[in-house]
Amino acid sequence: MTTYSTTPPSDRVSVRVEPEKPQQRNPGPLPGPMSIFVVLGAIIVGLAAALAFQSTSPDTPFVILGGTVLSAVILAIIGLYRYSWFLLITLAVRPALDDLIADEFGTFQPSAILGILAILVTLLHLISRKRSGNWNPITPLGWAFIGFFILFVPSFVTSIDRGVSQGAMFGLASVVLLYLAIEQMLLEDGRNLWKLLAASGIGMIVPFITGLVQFFFTGTLDPGGSGLVRIDGSFAHPNSYATYLSFVVLLTISVIPTVDVKQKLVVLSAACLGGFLLIATFARGAWASFLIGALVMAARINKKLVIVILVGAMAVAAAVPGVGDRLSNLTATTGANGGVKTDDSLGWRIGYWEKVAPFFWENPVSGVGLDATKTRTIEEKDPHNSFLQAFIEGGLLGGMGFLLVLGFATYAGWKTWKKARDNVLDRQMRLVSVGAIAALLSVAAQLITENVLLNTIVWWYLNIAFAHLAVLTWGAKRITPPVEPDYSLPQLPSGDPPARRIESPI
Repeated sequence: MTTYSTTPPSDRVSVRVEPEKPQQRNPGPLPGPMSIFVVLGAIIVGLAAALAFQSTSPDTPFVILGGTVLSAVILAIIGLYRYSWFLLITLAVRPALDDLIADEFGTFQPSAILGILAILVTLLHLISRKRSGNWNPITPLGWAFIGFFILFVPSFVTSIDRGVSQGAMFGLASVVLLYLAIEQMLLEDGRNLWKLLAASGIGMIVPFITGLVQFFFTGTLDPGGSGLVRIDGSFAHPNSYATYLSFVVLLTISVIPTVDVKQKLVVLSAACLGGFLLIATFARGAWASFLIGALVMAARINKKLVIVILVGAMAVAAAVPGVGDRLSNLTATTGANGGVKTDDSLGWRIGYWEKVAPFFWENPVSGVGLDATKTRTIEEKDPHNSFLQAFIEGGLLGGMGFLLVLGFATYAGWKTWKKARDNVLDRQMRLVSVGAIAALLSVAAQLITENVLLNTIVWWYLNIAFAHLAVLTWGAKRITPPVEPDYSLPQLPSGDPPARRIESPI
């Protein structure tokens, strides 16, 4: 409480107010003594990875072994003292690691090492932020993510294959923790959104270059029996690569009008290249989902673009070799070489859903275990339906947790859409917000036919769109500028009035 005394010389009271200085927030959370555990964890992870490299490939150069440990420790230290740098570096390099030596080193592939470091560093960062007073209240979508993870924990306890479920739970933990960290960054300063998008843009470089090299030089025949040469970039499968491309291209398109003339050419070129690579994946589900997202974006930004997009889609289908055949054999049961299709026809998917759906009744409460469906079938494949996978592997608990996240995300998207429609947001924020909604819708459309639930890398980048919509929907209610107090007084009668006490709300 602040007390002010006034003794006006006339009937008109003049009040001189000296507002209190705003409370200074701590410049940033300090890691504290617990940081030693993170550094030790980074050393252990790096050593384990180095030993794995050495056991599988005895001729591995020592510089690679030592570099693995050193890189893990440096990243951990960066994360402890400059977490935003760690997060931006992670977003910039993660797409380059997804398929790097994936089949040779099992659990200790580079993407897994980075995921473990992300869990350790982000968890300590969030704890330090809370203790230092730099914590912003979690949005309902953030609580939904936390509930999503908690409701899948019983599925790990009752899993029919805990070894498989363990890796999936680590991936899920990294998704939830990174979402909370990104949400805190955006709640603290909305301008951090552009840093996150820029880091994600840098992360597109390796997948794009790899995709081009595969398309022109090293592409391989699709093992699914389509008879086409499909590319997967730096990812483990063409479908996951296509899912990644579908939403990053949509977000890139939304950014184009917000940058200056010199940057427009670069961003536009990236969007066109991403669209070309998306076609070259021959992933029909991603094509359809991208078209849905593009139409949604066009309807909000410029309705004339809807016609242009539809005409362009038909032109591509007619002009690009393989696209028409890929669409025409959607329900085919045999491949181009006469063999049986294994994973790329709608008919195969429906048959596989019928095969794995009864697994739900084995444990309807907590499920058979996260990522454990593939251990029960001859095909050794996930259900190719994220909703079905959530309920089979997580039971009613996990399935409801998944729906909880989607429900709050849908609400946030709808509220943001209304703000964009009513011009509540400025042009720059409106464009990016519509792009985020379109990107999320694009991926949501693939939940029915693709294995998106455990596609960790896709969720890491979708977290930016999720957090952005959540902050626009609920963040303003949590971060409000201090209200300037009204110190004007009514006219007083003549004479010397007693001193007035005015309580400052600051």
